[in-house]
Amino acid sequence: MSTKPDHNPQQLLAQLATSLQRNDLSAAYEQALQLSTLGALPIVELFSVTAAETEAGRGQRSVALFRQWLDQTQSPGTYAVLFNLGVTLANLNDDHGAETCYRRAIELNPQFIEAHMNLGTLLERKGQVIDAIAVWNQATALANPNVPSERPFHVQALNNLGRVLENNKNLPLAEEMMMKSLALDPHQPKVLTHVIHLRQKQCKWPVFAPIAGITHEEMVDATSALAMLSASDDPQVQLEAARRFVAEKVIPPVEPALAPAEGYQHKRIRIGYLSSDLCSHAVSILTAELYELHDRQHFEVYAFSWTREDGTPLRARVKAAMDHYIRIDTMTDEEAAQCIRAHEIDVLIDLHGLTLGTRPNILSYRPAPVQLTYLGFPGTTALPCIDYVIADRFVLPEHLAPFMSEQPLYVPECFQINDRKREIGPRPTRADVGLPDDAFVFCSFNNNFKFTEDVFSAWMRILQRVPHSVLWLVSDHQVVRDNLRAEAQRLGVDPQRIYFAERATPSAYLARYGVADLFLDTLPFNAGTTASDALWAGLPLLTVAGNTFCARMAGSLLHAVGLPELITHSLQEYEDTAVQLAAQPERIAAMKQHLQDTRSNCILFDSPRFVRHMENALRSVVKTPAAPAITTTAPKEKTMKLPAHTPIENPERVINFMVRTVWGLTDPARFYQLMEEARALCVPGTYLGDNLFTWGKSNSPFEDKAFVQAWESNTQNDADRAIAWRRYILACAAYHCAQVEGDFVECGVYRGTGIKTVVDYFGKDNFNKTFWGYDTYDYNPVEHHTFEGQADGLFKEIQARFDGYDNVRLVKGLLPQSLEGNSPDKIAFLHIDLNSAEFEIAVLDALFDRVTPGGMVVLDDYEWSGQYRLQKMAEDAWFDARKYRVFPLPTGQGLVIKR
Repeated sequence: MSTKPDHNPQQLLAQLATSLQRNDLSAAYEQALQLSTLGALPIVELFSVTAAETEAGRGQRSVALFRQWLDQTQSPGTYAVLFNLGVTLANLNDDHGAETCYRRAIELNPQFIEAHMNLGTLLERKGQVIDAIAVWNQATALANPNVPSERPFHVQALNNLGRVLENNKNLPLAEEMMMKSLALDPHQPKVLTHVIHLRQKQCKWPVFAPIAGITHEEMVDATSALAMLSASDDPQVQLEAARRFVAEKVIPPVEPALAPAEGYQHKRIRIGYLSSDLCSHAVSILTAELYELHDRQHFEVYAFSWTREDGTPLRARVKAAMDHYIRIDTMTDEEAAQCIRAHEIDVLIDLHGLTLGTRPNILSYRPAPVQLTYLGFPGTTALPCIDYVIADRFVLPEHLAPFMSEQPLYVPECFQINDRKREIGPRPTRADVGLPDDAFVFCSFNNNFKFTEDVFSAWMRILQRVPHSVLWLVSDHQVVRDNLRAEAQRLGVDPQRIYFAERATPSAYLARYGVADLFLDTLPFNAGTTASDALWAGLPLLTVAGNTFCARMAGSLLHAVGLPELITHSLQEYEDTAVQLAAQPERIAAMKQHLQDTRSNCILFDSPRFVRHMENALRSVVKTPAAPAITTTAPKEKTMKLPAHTPIENPERVINFMVRTVWGLTDPARFYQLMEEARALCVPGTYLGDNLFTWGKSNSPFEDKAFVQAWESNTQNDADRAIAWRRYILACAAYHCAQVEGDFVECGVYRGTGIKTVVDYFGKDNFNKTFWGYDTYDYNPVEHHTFEGQADGLFKEIQARFDGYDNVRLVKGLLPQSLEGNSPDKIAFLHIDLNSAEFEIAVLDALFDRVTPGGMVVLDDYEWSGQYRLQKMAEDAWFDARKYRVFPLPTGQGLVIKR
């Protein structure tokens, strides 16, 4: 049983005050612990110490102090301590613990508004949206908007309600909450941004209707870049909206850039696609075949994705089309950029632009020498690290290029890729979809926020001028249907002439176009994917070409299908042409026949042709370094110029490390000379970095947080710490080999620390290879191959250590016999640590030919002195016979890179 410290509380309080004044956090924490054990730690001091601990990254110590205080102290302020403990636990991702604390705080003080606010946020994060709404409703009742100190809580609760309701498609109530918020505080541009887009999505016009306390200019300034595509056909206004987004939400370009400005020298150009829309989304509907059709002889295709798993065949198809599909959803933006840089991507193609879910800060690190935007956002991004936008000369004529922050990267015909594999279901009857048989059917299946008051008015005039015509739209929201029918009534059109389609499967959706007569496009935000859908299904489309990229998309598509006569240049011409076509059914029929007859060979749907055009455009901007000058004079070893990035600031300091015998190579000039020879042995397309320490994320293992975390959780003894650099070489080599085809193999598992450190460095859920581990210690106890614990069933202990590591496969048995029928066909990473040339050569005989080009072989103890070095001489002869040279590392290991 523990005893309480024998200290005077007043003396401890005085000491604590002194420690806090001196910023001696270690002493302050111990003194606070003693006071809390005595039940004598005041709340103010408790909050001071825990705040300092949490700020220093020691949140768990704050939790321990909070809990001890709660166990030992009775106070009317307990609810506040519970609240602060909840905040700390939430920051440590202990949602259950945080929720318990918030609820207990509310029980003790039902009027405690802050606890209601945080509890609602926590519930929303956990997906308990209905519960979160209920809690925030309680907060609006508790926080009196007429009391200045409570008004901010009331406003924030309204904003939270509005955001969640909008995400859950309750658009009218979401707008109501945000309008109440703006009535209390009109100076909230972010809330105003939501209100404007909510009005667009509800077809609630005018979108810029007056709001008390807010000017028209402030409304325009608050309009998001996406909303502005539909709100204005002025390219300058769209550019300014994008610039506001970038100024508010995007970090400036980070210097120095991660990628070398001069580019890379690869045998195949590496394209990286950056997106969270590689699922059943408009972007993938268009691009699925693009990824499949890239010329693999000259291009290597990567996806860097944070896409949700929606389980659709389209998502499975897109993933299968990538040479490398790499998830970055658990990475920070900087980590994602580092990941992209590690793959040496030549051209990074962002498929998001400024749309929902974008991660533009990844681009700010400049992870690729060339970065461009495509498809996702049909307007300028204003992102300073985007170099190009893929376009054609209709969608982006040269006179509009100055309004784009990106340079046009022109393809010769149409900018838009399409998928020829989209299936069109059986054509329904008009009765099947609820349409009249004898009517002329205009349709527009565009997103409702693209509808504008001016365009809808033109549609109503068209209906008035074309008897027996109807307008067929799509909307999931009853409020949209009600608003549009009410607007039709106001404009003198029977609202019963407006029909709404229900949602359908992709093939059934495409089949519906067959029962319509003419697609009416929107302005200034044209149909994109939807226009392709209509034309693919054989339905003519009428558009207005405007003054911005998004206002000219459908026109580009119409040129590509040979129907330029359906491009108009004013709403009046658009209206008149629609009326004329409705009176000429033979022209409509001829256009439909044209689309059917040319679908397999027209420019728009000739996907292989587009891909070749796109690849040629990419070739024109890919950067490659100049060839090195040829010299016949070898540099003097001691005056050799070092690479720009050195492993450590002073290469000489390696000899001063904890275990000096580890460092078999102490001459830095020789180290760099051998490195150059190793680089020369690499085939183009492998991933050898500037030096062997920058394969990872840092020039020092102790500055690489991911490695330190993996290392500290796998330290078995002091000797492990002494060879931290050796383990880091393994982790960094693995970081490289993860991008090479093949599995990982370690021969000489011992206690498993090497494998576990490497896998934990990636994160076991992110490590997508199989790591095979082989050992001999239970069967081959040669003198220098034994260690304590070997005969006591250690293999079972190691197996238990890897419980839950589904991608680690341990094999017990004598090497090389245990490899037979129980080893991978292709190997990216081979680590050998058997302390015996006889067994290591036997393993090389069995496995070296399976190492894929660019893969690595790491030989432990290669440069150690004494009997180890004598044994390695046999390995030198083995590699010399195969025209390989082992590259000695400063850590005493040897490296071979497979050609």
